[in-house]
Amino acid sequence: MKWVTRSFPGVDRTASAWLIKKFADPEAEFTFINWPDEPIPSDAIPFDIKGVEHGHHGDKCTFETIVEKYGIDDPAVKEIAKLVHAMDFEGGLEALPEAAGIKMVISGLRFAAASDEEALEIGFKIWEALYAYFKLRELEEKYSEELSSMKRSEKYRFLRRKVREKLTFY
Repeated sequence: MKWVTRSFPGVDRTASAWLIKKFADPEAEFTFINWPDEPIPSDAIPFDIKGVEHGHHGDKCTFETIVEKYGIDDPAVKEIAKLVHAMDFEGGLEALPEAAGIKMVISGLRFAAASDEEALEIGFKIWEALYAYFKLRELEEKYSEELSSMKRSEKYRFLRRKVREKLTFY
């Protein structure tokens, strides 16, 4: 399916596009418009544009709205949702200080990327790496007893294999 959002993607748009591609529509294709100067194409699903279904609603950012709409019940995604929310709403960085560093990276990406498409491509890897981090934390807890008896290199190989089973964009 074709999805459309505003050009110059930042935190919520790159994260939401990653979420859509990973969990809602693996065949998703993304296009960008200079909204509100350009109309939303009728053959595309809009996201992170004011007033659309896949956008901000109340105290939820687009990422959170998509998680809810598609019933995504993945603990790692829920952790990422907290980060995206903190980065997208005023005062959020004080509540979740680690989000500040991620926001710096994504904000720089907006300007470093040669195009919106490149920003999304690089952004997918950033969000996938964060997803891997949260999956790693889950796996360390789940396999804590087993991991405690492993040598360091064996533990890292085991965890890498398990984490990579969950990844899409590597």
